[in-house]
Amino acid sequence: MKNQIKKAYAIIPSAGSGTRFDAAIPKQYFNINEELIIEKTINHFLEIDEIKKIIIPLGEQDEIFSNLDIAKNEKIQTVQGGKTRAESVLNALETIKENSLVVVHDSVRPFINSDMIRDLMRDFDEETDDALIYGIPIYEALKKINPDNLSIKKSVDRNKYYLAQTPQICLSSVLKESIDYCLKDDYNPGDESEAIEKTGGKIRFLPGNRSNIKITVQEDLLNEKIGNGFDSHRFMTGDGLMIGGYKVPCEHKFDAHSDGDIVLHALIDSMLGALGLGDIGTHFPNTEKWKDSEGEYLFKLTNEMILEKGYSLNQIDIIVILEEPKLNTFRKNIIASLKNITGLEESNIGFKAKTSEKMGFIGNNKGAACFVMAKLTK
Repeated sequence: MKNQIKKAYAIIPSAGSGTRFDAAIPKQYFNINEELIIEKTINHFLEIDEIKKIIIPLGEQDEIFSNLDIAKNEKIQTVQGGKTRAESVLNALETIKENSLVVVHDSVRPFINSDMIRDLMRDFDEETDDALIYGIPIYEALKKINPDNLSIKKSVDRNKYYLAQTPQICLSSVLKESIDYCLKDDYNPGDESEAIEKTGGKIRFLPGNRSNIKITVQEDLLNEKIGNGFDSHRFMTGDGLMIGGYKVPCEHKFDAHSDGDIVLHALIDSMLGALGLGDIGTHFPNTEKWKDSEGEYLFKLTNEMILEKGYSLNQIDIIVILEEPKLNTFRKNIIASLKNITGLEESNIGFKAKTSEKMGFIGNNKGAACFVMAKLTK
């Protein structure tokens, strides 16, 4: 264990009014899939046993948070927010009496996950790090501009820059001293690492995730993509059909260059199609490199492409068409396999098995086909 101080606190500043979001209520109170943004964010931290308190700085006019069910959780503590993020975080730090680990996270980054929080806490070394933060490289061209007329002054080497994300972790004593220093110097840091940097602290990056976006404008909520996928294969003599990563026992297997998993192959096509990235044949052609590849491995590579574009798989709906074997007996196994491979909740996995009523090559039990619709969210 790199950390000698075991007690940890989370601070989730929520006092901002979200003027760039252009809405009647602060953006943290907008709904994502029947859950408020702030609730979705906080719930990830409630899963971490090592975090003893989650401190929420709130705006002076906030009349929403106290009425939420999550506000009644014994781990939640609210404090008065300040005019700036730094002032809000400082107010939260004032309630922490002993020197402790503090993890600060934006309330409007709801797509963080508990594993990323745990990884940050495990990797922070209080003897060598003043702060440990997540960051991602810049993939777009980077320009220095004239802010008055938005004209370009010069192009900048993007390889020398990273985008800082939250959560960010440090010791409470270090962060309090750094923010105090900045505010007394009439300097307003953009985040906690900037405050620590201002006092000469050492800051280290961990590779972040592009899906961990900060919701800033309404378009960040509305960006969903839908894709369709299809795959079919003939049967040949074998010991089972790969369906969604699960081998359904029978006397057939798919006649295919890879494992022939029609569900995962159609899913890959639907994900790629949603973002206009071609199809499975574009990325995994019938060459020696991909011969006998498992559908689960190809899905993993495809999912990495999707995440690099800032999207994540949110929901899938699957229709498999075949005569024999009947899939109802294996439905739970197939869904469990898909849940494990995709990371989706069972409620976001639709799975249906149909026959073709004895028509065509499928009806003659010579093969099977699959249709998949996938929804990606940014």
